[in-house]
Amino acid sequence: KQASFCTPAETVVFSCRTGARMVSVCASKDAAASKGYLQYRFGKLDLSEPLDITLPEGQVVPSKAATGASMPFSGGGGAWLRFTKGEATYTVYTGIGNWGPKGEKMTKEGLHVERAGKVVATLKCLDKPVSLLGPDWFEKAGIKDNNQDFDFPD
Repeated sequence: KQASFCTPAETVVFSCRTGARMVSVCASKDAAASKGYLQYRFGKLDLSEPLDITLPEGQVVPSKAATGASMPFSGGGGAWLRFTKGEATYTVYTGIGNWGPKGEKMTKEGLHVERAGKVVATLKCLDKPVSLLGPDWFEKAGIKDNNQDFDFPD
């Protein structure tokens, strides 16, 4: 089964299954702050129809395509990467922290969708995601938070 919507010529920055659909963030192999591209793709696993969403349309350099940040947590840390279209935001995230009922380590991984500041959906990854999210990749790709933040969903 395919692991992402990225092509062999691209780098998988993030990808996971969320049920009958999959979310992938793909970058060109040469992606950097001022060159290459970064793109969010979401759709049905079987590719029987075109993807539901591709953002941004066309090839946009990573630093203009998305915002994101890494953050420390008690017992771990996390990172998020957000794509915006109009009033809608699509944020992929991955983190580990002491979030369990008795403070044990738990991971949180998935896709969080908001429209005009209201939560539309939080889709959890059904399997361990492929993820490069974090300070090293963000620095290479010129990803900044632009004074945005992200609250990891429960």
